[in-house]
Amino acid sequence: MRILLALSMLLFAAVAHAQGWPNRPIRLLIADAPGVPTDTLARGLVEPPGKAPGQPIIVENRVGADGIIGTEACIHAAPDGYSVCATASNVIVWNTVLHSNLPYDVLRDLVPVMHAGFFDSAMVVHPSVPATTVQQLLDYSKANPGKVNWGHFGINSTGYMYMEWLNRNKGSSFYPVPYKSPPQNLQALVAGEASAAVTALATSGQFLRSGKLRPLAVTSGTRVDWLPGVPTFDELGIKLPLRTWFGYHYQAAIPRDLVVRMNGELRRILESPAFKAQILDRIYLLRNTGTPEEFDAFIRDQISQVRALVTSIGLKPQ
Repeated sequence: MRILLALSMLLFAAVAHAQGWPNRPIRLLIADAPGVPTDTLARGLVEPPGKAPGQPIIVENRVGADGIIGTEACIHAAPDGYSVCATASNVIVWNTVLHSNLPYDVLRDLVPVMHAGFFDSAMVVHPSVPATTVQQLLDYSKANPGKVNWGHFGINSTGYMYMEWLNRNKGSSFYPVPYKSPPQNLQALVAGEASAAVTALATSGQFLRSGKLRPLAVTSGTRVDWLPGVPTFDELGIKLPLRTWFGYHYQAAIPRDLVVRMNGELRRILESPAFKAQILDRIYLLRNTGTPEEFDAFIRDQISQVRALVTSIGLKPQ
């Protein structure tokens, strides 16, 4: 806790844009619910709350509408350095591609600050499913058309896109079963209500280790060290631009020097061994820090690739 306090004080002391900053509370806006990994990462930067130099740090969870509510709230905040946006691939990339009438344009209205890292997932099945490889699962679904339930939590989720791509490109016959949230989806998998899904390693890890779920493939760039026998999707020739990532943005009108200084302090914190051990390893986040320019290029490439993927599997923006 003392280490996190020192790191948070370092962050908010070093990014002061003008004399007297901060002279009021700083908000960290999250378009997600409390307790999920994006929330854990964000709160790790400011723990314990309210202990930044002279002013409290207020973490605000703005939940709803696939993250649109929280993203819009952060975009419309004053560009004065007092409102930082905690972002992720679903709210920046998936929503841009899958929603035709967003009340904002993330490329125009937000400026990338730093790419925090990748939050990888695994294709898993309930132990009752007679498959130990992805190909066996595909074959099983073909032999049982419409009877192999695939759990997901929305069309803007990694799992849903994998299912659609597999059904259209590999001839599988998974039956989509939607759940309201990732925890409900995971509960359904463990209970055997859902047969298969792509779900986060951070939340499914305990069930994979105990044998209550079986992993078939992982979304990471290389094999996961504690699942050495499980191949990556890339190894299997399934190369989709669907790795979940987390990051930070500011409003587009923020002065450039503040963006650069905030990036430097965020990188210093995330690259520290203490923060890795206490926060990143806890949520299975593979750190991938870089410059604002690198993050911007990455996002633009992601939007282009995901748009092409969505078109190829016949999904239409809503």
